Amino acid sequence: MANFQKHTSFFDKSFSDLKTNEYQVFLQLSKNGLSYTVFNNQSNTFIGLESYIFNEVYNDYSILNPLKEFLEQAPLLKKTFNKVIVSYVNNRATLIPKPIYQESELKSYHQFNFATQEEDIFCSDYLINVSAYNVYSIPDYIIGAFDKIENTVFHHFSTALIESSLLYAKKSKSLSVVDVHVLPNSFQIIVIKNQNLELYNSFNYQTSEDFIYYLLFVLNQLNIKSDEATIRLTGEVDKSSAIYDMLYKYIHTINFCETPNELNYSYVFEKTQKHYHYALFNQYLCE
Repeated sequence: MANFQKHTSFFDKSFSDLKTNEYQVFLQLSKNGLSYTVFNNQSNTFIGLESYIFNEVYNDYSILNPLKEFLEQAPLLKKTFNKVIVSYVNNRATLIPKPIYQESELKSYHQFNFATQEEDIFCSDYLINVSAYNVYSIPDYIIGAFDKIENTVFHHFSTALIESSLLYAKKSKSLSVVDVHVLPNSFQIIVIKNQNLELYNSFNYQTSEDFIYYLLFVLNQLNIKSDEATIRLTGEVDKSSAIYDMLYKYIHTINFCETPNELNYSYVFEKTQKHYHYALFNQYLCE
C-alpha cells in the first residue's frame, strides 16, 4: 500500500504548468497529511487545491516516508514556482514580544515551554499585528525533504491563524473574538479582546468531551460566559461532527469562518467547505 493517498483534487481551467513561475504554492504539512493550494499572483486568485492523507504515521518522524514519497512522485512540485510556502503543523510554538526578542536566543525561548529534541531547527515568524515573534521548531528531516523544491520558505501554521483573527477583529471592530481551529487530535484557540491578542494556545484531545472540557476551561479562565460566547470555527469540523454537537450544547453562537475576501477564488472552490482550509488560504499573511 502507498504511504499516502489522494483525498481532494481540483484545478481551474486557466491553470497551466507552463506558467508556474507566475504562481505561488501554499502547502500545509501535518502528521495527518498535506494539502496545498495554487495561487495566481497575476490575478490574486486561488486556482487549484489538492489534499493527501498519510498512512501509518505514528509519530513526527514517521511523516518522512509518505512526505518523501509524495515529493518524489508529485509532478507539479517539480516545476519552478514563484514561491513555495510550507506551513508546518505542530503544537510547539510560543510568542515572544518584539522588545525582548533576540534571534540568537531562539533555542532558549523554545526551551521555556518545550523539551528540546535533537532534530530541532529553531525558527521564528514576525507577527505584524501583535508586534511579537512566533518562535517554533521544525525537525531537520522535514526541512531536508524539501531540498529539491525551489524557492521554498517555512512558517508555522499558527502564524496565519493569529494574524487572520486579529485582522478580522480590526475590520469588524469586534470587542471580543474567540476562534477555534480544529484538527483531528488537537485544536487551537485564539482569543482577541479589544482588538488585542489575549490568548493563543493548543490542546490535544481524544474525544469530544475532552474538547469541550478544555474549551470551557479557557473561557472560564478568561471570564467569558459560555452561554454568551460567540465561537468562530475553522478546520476539520462541520455540523455533522460530534465536536459540533458538543459545542452546540454549551455555546450560544457558533459560526464558521469565511475565507479572506481580499483575494479571489476560482469557481472550482465551490466544491469544498472553505473553512476546512482556512489556515491554508490565510498563509498569504505570512509573507
